[in-house]
Amino acid sequence: MVARRWIWAIVVLMLIACPLWALDEDEGAASLNADELSFDEASGVAVAEGNAALKYKGVRMFADKMEMDTVGNVVKAYSMEGKGVTLISGGKVLRGQRAEFDLTTREGALYETSSAVPLSESDQFVYIKGEKMEVSTVAAARRKGWLPKKTRALSDDEAIGRWEGVSVTTCSAPHPHYRLKAKRLILIPDERVVVNSPQVYIGESLLFTYPFDYRVDLQEHGEGNSFMPKLGYDSDKGVGLGLSGPFYWDRGQLSLSVMGWSDEGLEWSGRIDQELAPWLRIYGETAWEYESTSDRKEYRPSWGFVAENDGWTLDGRWTQREALKEELHSGRTYKTTLWRMPELSLHSPWWRFSSDERQYFRMGVQWGRYEETGKGLPEMERFGWGGELYGKIGRDTGRWEPFWRLAYRDFSYDADVNDSQKVTDASVGAVYRSESGFEAGTAYVRRWVDGRSPFALVETDDDSDSWDDYDEEELIYQRFGFSLSDTFRLRLTGAYDLDRSRMDEIAYQLTYQNNCCFKWILTYRDNRHDDDDWASLSFQLTAFPDNTVRFGDNELDDPFEEPRDLPKD
Repeated sequence: MVARRWIWAIVVLMLIACPLWALDEDEGAASLNADELSFDEASGVAVAEGNAALKYKGVRMFADKMEMDTVGNVVKAYSMEGKGVTLISGGKVLRGQRAEFDLTTREGALYETSSAVPLSESDQFVYIKGEKMEVSTVAAARRKGWLPKKTRALSDDEAIGRWEGVSVTTCSAPHPHYRLKAKRLILIPDERVVVNSPQVYIGESLLFTYPFDYRVDLQEHGEGNSFMPKLGYDSDKGVGLGLSGPFYWDRGQLSLSVMGWSDEGLEWSGRIDQELAPWLRIYGETAWEYESTSDRKEYRPSWGFVAENDGWTLDGRWTQREALKEELHSGRTYKTTLWRMPELSLHSPWWRFSSDERQYFRMGVQWGRYEETGKGLPEMERFGWGGELYGKIGRDTGRWEPFWRLAYRDFSYDADVNDSQKVTDASVGAVYRSESGFEAGTAYVRRWVDGRSPFALVETDDDSDSWDDYDEEELIYQRFGFSLSDTFRLRLTGAYDLDRSRMDEIAYQLTYQNNCCFKWILTYRDNRHDDDDWASLSFQLTAFPDNTVRFGDNELDDPFEEPRDLPKD
C-alpha cells in the first residue's frame, strides 16, 4: 500500500504544471523522499510522512513530516517524534522543531531553533539557540537592512540567519556555564556572529547587560570584545575599575574605554579602525591618560596603518605624548613620554628552517623618528634590523620540554655620539609537567649589548636612562606550578639577577578553569627592584585560545612562553 501511494504521488508530481518539482537531480529540480507520500490535486498540497527528505539546489531539509504547496513552492516541516527539523543551506546546518521555507525566494523561518557554527582554525563551535530564526539570501538580507551594504566574501545566493530570542555560547555543556542572551542575532556565514546588546549570564545568574553589539569572528581570532568590566591595579594609579566595548559598521569599528583609578581619577580612550582592503587597515586613537614621570594627564593621540599579506606585516604609526612603559631589564621599567613621527616596521612570517618542525626563524627591519620629552634633545632617526630564532629541542614527550631562543637587533642613529647599539638576547631552558599537574621549569636568560643609545644622558652600569637604552643582563628564571583543586591552580615565577645578586621579581598567578569552556587568571607581579608592582585579571574562552580579554595593560615577560604568532601545526 505504501509503495503504491509513493508511485502515485510521483506520477501526480510529474504531471502538475509547476516546473519546479521533479524527480531528477538537475540544478533546477527538486527531489522528495519519504516513507509515505500523498497528494491533494484540488489544493495542490503534497504531504510526506516518515523520514521526509527534500533536495532543491543547495537546500536540503529533513523532518518527520512535510507539507508542500506545489503551486506556491512553499514547504512546511514538522517534528512529530521529537527528532526535529534540519535545514542545510550553503553548508550550514540549522535545526528547529518546525519550519516554513519558500523554495523560490529561498526565504523562510525555523522555530525553536539551534545551530552549531564551526570556528575555523580550531575544532570548536559557537552554539546558538533561539525562539525563531529567519533565513534569507544575502541579497534579500541587504534589502531588509539586516546587513551593511557591503559585506566581504559573500555571494548574493548565500544564506543568512537572523535569530530572535537567542542565546549564544561556546560551552558544549547541556546547561552552559556562561551564555549571552539577546533579542536578536545575525549570522554572516564563515565571517561573524553579531549579537545585539546581549545579557551576560554565568550559569542562570544575570551578570550584566552589555551595552554594545557583541561580535564573534568565525575566521580570524583577533583582539575580540571585552564583554566584562575592566579591573586593574597599578602602583602609579592605584586600583582601577572601568568598562570598554566596540560599535561596529561595515569593515570598521569604534572602541571606547573608560577607567576610574583610586589615585589618579578618570581616564578614557577612543579608537577607530577601518579596513580599506582585505590586506590593509587604518586606525586613529586618542586617550586622556596619566603619565608618572611628568605627573600629569594629557591627550595622547596616535594614528597609523597595518598591511598584512601572506604573513608579512608592514606597520606604520605616529604617536604624540605617548605614555611609554618599557621593560628594558628584568624588574626595571623605564617610563617616559615619547613622540614617534613616524615609526615604520616590516616583519616576515615565521619560517621553519630545518626538518624538525619545531624550529622557526623570522626577520624584520624598522625605521623611525623619535623625540623623548624632558631630555632637551632634538628629534633623532633610528634604523634597525634583525632576526629571531625559536625552537624546542627534541621531540615532545609530553613531560619534558626543552626550548631555546635567540634574537639579534642592530640599531643605528643619526647622532654624533653613541650612533649605534647592537643587542643580542639568548635564552635556554626546560619545563617539566607531570600527570598530577605539578610543573617545574628553569630558564637561563642572557643579553649582550655593544654600544649605547644617544637618548641616554647618564652613563651608568646599573639602570637604563632612555626608552631604548638596553642593559646587559644575566638572569635565572625559576617556575613552580601545582593544582590546589580540580579547578584552581597556583603558579610562581621568579627572576634572579646573577650580575647584581638580587631577586628582581616574583610573579604569582592563580588560575580558575572549569575544564569545559573558559578560565580566569589573576596575576600579581611583585617588583623587588623599583616597586613597580601591578595586578591584572584575564579571561579566556577555550574556543578562542588566541583571544584573551585582559583587565589591566600589563603582561609578564615570560621566557617559558612560546611566541604567540608561531604558525599553527
